[in-house]
Amino acid sequence: MYGLINKSLRAMIIENHGIDCWDSVLEKSGVPIESFVSMQRYEDDVTYALVGAASEKLGASAEECLEAFGYYWATVVAPGSYGLLLNSTGRNLLEFLNHINHLHDRITTTFIGYMPPYFEVSHTENRVALRYESKRQGLTPFVIGILKGLAERFGSTLTFEPLEKIEVSEGETSVIHFVIN
Repeated sequence: MYGLINKSLRAMIIENHGIDCWDSVLEKSGVPIESFVSMQRYEDDVTYALVGAASEKLGASAEECLEAFGYYWATVVAPGSYGLLLNSTGRNLLEFLNHINHLHDRITTTFIGYMPPYFEVSHTENRVALRYESKRQGLTPFVIGILKGLAERFGSTLTFEPLEKIEVSEGETSVIHFVIN
């Protein structure tokens, strides 16, 4: 993953729990890097180690930490770093989700070797099934957090239904079912 992810995780922890908590998470993670370069690629294991250490330090599951981070990403990081791009992706949540692959295509030109996730949206009125595919494992809670943050951005509330996990040999595929209110 890129340094921007790890820098943002650091910022979220410091903002919500203080620098001492971040220092403890960094130490607990065993990650020898104290500063991350936004556009530099780091092994995924670095991010997973930081999330695991945050989970342990904060007494929350890794899934809860990832969901909180997804929400932070959608409400703080993305608007600050990609505000114009977000504004041009959709005027409401459903329109935004229908264009999210285009958003990732545009970001692909910025990050060398970027492997974006893939989303497929199907819906009837306000009931949505969002198929999420990634080469990475375990990030569906991050996506759920992003959805919650996007819902707030567009003045919507979401009611989530049971998650559908699809077995794949590599990566992760999930279908996230929700109702937009």
